[in-house]
Amino acid sequence: MPKFGRRSLNNLSSCHKDLQEIMYEAIKYYDFSVLEGHRSVERQLMLYTEGKSKIDGVKKKGKHNYMPSLAVDVVPYPVDWEDSNRFHFLAGLIFGIAERLREEGKIEHRVRWGGDWDKDMDFQDQTFNDYPHFELYK
Repeated sequence: MPKFGRRSLNNLSSCHKDLQEIMYEAIKYYDFSVLEGHRSVERQLMLYTEGKSKIDGVKKKGKHNYMPSLAVDVVPYPVDWEDSNRFHFLAGLIFGIAERLREEGKIEHRVRWGGDWDKDMDFQDQTFNDYPHFELYK
């Protein structure tokens, strides 16, 4: 059974308890790493400047900029940035787990994924894909 490494555990510890609950359940079924939870405003601005984020953290706060973080970035392990199918698979797993945990009353939030920002399950209509990104909403 897969398990989180030290870095993933540290990154996940900065996340909202609902994200932690979801990710601890998902790791039981599929191996992935947690790249980032909480993000400083300086790091958010750097990612915005590099074109890796649409939010600068200054004029508009990102979900990563809260403490605890309302967003988490995860990648299937081992990492293959060219294999979008593995990101889609992981997203489906996380959605299913999040919905089950919500129905069981173990978490309060729903999850939105950076590969389907408008939550319509049409993955072809995105103008900005952020496959590692998951965030909470009510």
